[in-house]
Amino acid sequence: MNIASGIPKFFPLAMIQQEGNPYVQDDTMFIKIMVDFGDMPKTLLPFALSLNPGLPTHIQQAIIKQEAERRAQQQPQQQQQTPVE
Repeated sequence: MNIASGIPKFFPLAMIQQEGNPYVQDDTMFIKIMVDFGDMPKTLLPFALSLNPGLPTHIQQAIIKQEAERRAQQQPQQQQQTPVE
């Protein structure tokens, strides 16, 4: 038995409980999830995946955007501090 956790609004329970739904067959649940990180720089993936998945999507996107801007501002500062030989 698993400890109850997750995102209650991820998939409505009512859809699973409907008679004849395509998600449950012979006491087995079938759910396919596709995640697209295509527009996100690979360096931001660990940060994005560390966010609370229970936050609304628009809040997560705003936090990721802020982090991307913060990193973009830091990059020129780091380049200025790097000694040139």
